[in-house]
Formats: sequence, C-alpha cells, structure tokens
Amino acid sequence: MNITHYITVEDYVAVAGPQWPSYEDFVKGNYVANDNIRQEIEQFVVDAKQSVRPVHQLFFGPIDKNLAHCVTAEDYEQGAGPNWPSYQDFINGAQTTNAEIQNEMNLFKQQHLTQGEKFPINTATACQSKWTWSTIYLNQLSTASCHRVNPISFELNEFDNFHNIPKKLADRKLMLQGQWPTGGCEYCKQIEQAGGWSDRQHNLGIRGLTPPELLINPTEVSVSPRIVEIFAQNTCNLACIYCNGNLSSRIEQENLKFGNFYKAGVRIPVIHKPTAAAQEYFDQFLNWLDRNVQSLVRLHLLGGETFLQHNLMTGVLDIIEQRPNSKLEFCIFSNLNVPDAAWNKYIPRIKDLQTSGNIRVFDLTASIDCWGPEQEYVRSGLDLEKFEQRFAWASEQGSWLRLNVNQTVTAMTVRTMPDLIKKVDQYSHTKHIGHYFQFYTGNHLFQHPKIYAWSFWEKDFERILSAMPQRTVEQQEAIPRMLGLRSLLQQHTVHNFQDITKLLVYLDEIDRRRGTDWQKLFWYLDIKNEFS
Repeated sequence: MNITHYITVEDYVAVAGPQWPSYEDFVKGNYVANDNIRQEIEQFVVDAKQSVRPVHQLFFGPIDKNLAHCVTAEDYEQGAGPNWPSYQDFINGAQTTNAEIQNEMNLFKQQHLTQGEKFPINTATACQSKWTWSTIYLNQLSTASCHRVNPISFELNEFDNFHNIPKKLADRKLMLQGQWPTGGCEYCKQIEQAGGWSDRQHNLGIRGLTPPELLINPTEVSVSPRIVEIFAQNTCNLACIYCNGNLSSRIEQENLKFGNFYKAGVRIPVIHKPTAAAQEYFDQFLNWLDRNVQSLVRLHLLGGETFLQHNLMTGVLDIIEQRPNSKLEFCIFSNLNVPDAAWNKYIPRIKDLQTSGNIRVFDLTASIDCWGPEQEYVRSGLDLEKFEQRFAWASEQGSWLRLNVNQTVTAMTVRTMPDLIKKVDQYSHTKHIGHYFQFYTGNHLFQHPKIYAWSFWEKDFERILSAMPQRTVEQQEAIPRMLGLRSLLQQHTVHNFQDITKLLVYLDEIDRRRGTDWQKLFWYLDIKNEFS
C-alpha cells in the first residue's frame, strides 16, 4: 500500500519529532539509524494504518483474465489507496459501493491495462529482448535477439524458426537460472557491474511486449516474437566510419576499389555478400510477415538507408495495407538524407496507413551521433543542413508520427554529443523526441571511447549530462542510461596505447581513401605515447 495514501505531509508534520527524517525521506523509507527514533516512526506507521477504516462494501463483478498480467502485486502495493480491497480480491473482480474509490480503482486499472503486460521473468539476468525481440540480417543470413549480441546464422528451410534457434533457447535457459549468456550480453553485464543502468534493466520496465506463451507458462523459452527488426539490402547513401560493407553499399564499393587493407592489426576486408541466398531469405521474410504481421507489436526497418530500399519498402507497406494491425508500432531508421523523390514517395503513404488505422503509430528514428563537421566526417556523405530540415519537419507533425534519435557513441562522437543533445532539445518543446544511444560494438573496437582513460572524457561527460534536458519523465529516464555509459568508462583508468595506435592507423587509411583530414577535427585523439 502506498504510504502517501494514509499519511499525508500534514499528518507527518503534526506528529514528527525533531530528529525524524524529512517527509520525502520518510516516504522513501530512509529512516534514521537511532533505534528509539526508528521505533517511534514504525509505531506511527502502524497507528496510521489501523486508523483507516473501510467506508464501503465490496461486491464482485466479472474477472478480467488479463488483469493479473498487467497489474502485479508490486504495482498494487505502490498504487492502491487505503480503502481499496486486497490485491487478490482486486484481481478477482472486486468492486466497491463507494463511487469515489471505485473511480480511483477504475483509473488505476485502465492505466495498467493500456500499458499492457509486465514482463514476468525477474531473475538477476533476465532480458526482455531475449524473449520478445528478433533482428534478422538478410545480407548475413543471420539473426540475433538484441543489437549488442553476435548474430547467429540459420538455415533458409528453418526461416520460420528464426526467433527460436538453439542459441537463443540456450540463452533464455541461462537467464532463467540467473546466469549471463556469452556472445554480446557482456555489454550490459559490464555496465551493471560498474554500477550503471543498462539497456537490459531499462527494457524490463517496458510493458505490452510479453509473448503470449509466457502468459500461460512464465518459464517458457520457445515463444513468438513481438518485435521484429530487418536489416535488408545494404543500399545506402552514406559511408559511416564505424559501418561496413554488409550495411553500406558505398563502403562496399569503396572496399572493392581499394582492396583488402591490413596494417598494425587493423583490417578492412572486401566483403562478398551472398546475393542469391540473401534474395531467398528476403522472399521468405515477406512471406513470414504476410502471415504474422498482425501478431506483432513493433516492426523495425533498417538498412543501409531504408528509404532507398524500394523492394523492402514497397513489399512491407503492401502487406500492412492488406493486413492491418491497429496495435502495430511501425518504425523506420533513417539518416534523413534521402533524395526528395524517395522521401515524398513513402512518407505520405505511411501517414495514410496510420490515419486509416492500419498501424497505431509511425516511429521515425533519425540516425545521428553528434553534431557539426565532426558528424559529417563520421557519417561521410551526410548533409547536416538537409538533416535538420527534415528533423524540424518531423518535430512539427501530429500524433501520427513519433520522433526519435539513435546515436552510436565512439571516440570520434563523444566531444560534440552535447551539441547534438542541445539541437534535439531545441525541437523537443512541441513534440517529445526519444533519445537512444549505445557504445560502438562492431569488429573495430579500437573506435570505442574506452581505449582512452576516463580522465580523457571526464569533462566531456560533464557537458553531456549538463546538456541533457529533464523537463519530462521520458527525458529524465535517459539520464540513468547515460550514467551507465559513464560508469563503464570510469572503469578504464589508463590509456590503451595499442588500440589508440590502431585507431589512428584506421583514420589515416580512411583519409587516404576519401581525401579527408581527420586531424583537423580530431587532433586531440593523437596523444603522445611510446608507440608513436
């Protein structure tokens, strides 16, 4: 039971002794160490609870079978009023003759039913993404249940089972036992061990994604996906320095032109994509989506640059038009730099799908890492002026469109992240803009900021955290996740000169290929060391 329902600040002030904690600390349970004072406070709480008397009679109406999945005992303890029925009676359909109390209960109930089921597995390592999310990399003929983990290949004749391949089942079994899987889960493990707030912990609080199988058996490991994400062709108009030929056609062509590169432990390979097989997997995906789109909660399309992948866009939009799902959140990741012809072809059609009820909402997620010339170097080919024009337009749209930014944090993006955060905040006064970010996790880990000692980034993170707005609950929720990144970097107290040397070798090669000059923008990365 929420203590504020039966002990108000006025009640507390009237009784509290001179050495009692503040009302705010009292509500949080932060009592004093003195045993006598603690006993006084605990007796005060007992008396207050006993003073509450029922002012109504209960009767039982129909049972909502979904209510127990949406309102846990913990939810009820935190939100129930002093004269509400017990949690078990509430779940069993208890109602009250007191109109005011019943209205409170109805509002509480509707709020939680709207939010949806709470993920039911609460072991020390349980990750909702492992059960609910599947990413399919069609160019790599592989799948993963999180962006942070290594993709695992799967056979074409088992396409429908992409969400329940052996590796995913094994990982879920480990998490049921409170153990950490390997192969990428270390990303969150390390943040949590450093005292930070990880993506795993953040995602556990997102409701409405629980697979239906878990509602029957909360330890089931073979389940239906609720979020499906597709990396289709690599067609892209940018060549981001942390990307590769599998995901960018510009990088693929650049690598073919300059050939394989290997120097001082830095490798840039020429990648030969399985073109024919990838087409078969693409066809199988559309077939699967046609049969399953109405059971999804979210569908994400990525590239390359999604708006340039016309077979993907047309195929998916046709399916959504023919198989409407009024609960579907349809998300596209984009660099917002596509030609007007492509933008104007798809955006109106997506809006029409939302207006007609074929989808619940359109999520436009802008891929952007920092700001200024540094960003145009990192995302080679990006026109920030065009990006900002499209971003400003999106921020002015109505409820049919939700806007997000998604950043990759590397050694080249940290220093101008505050400028990006301020730019996003500039456009967030009329529309909430989701803010998502993660460290680089690819094959070139010498791009990760952790190769430099924490002291190198300390002032930058002060500026980052200072720039982050806190006007809304959503903005406040981004702070612990950023603190999680900071906590991980704080564990690295010395420079990794070997990886720093690799980074500089890599940037030199990028400059040779593209006619750029990284030292004009990132001169501070070239620290003096014994490998110079």
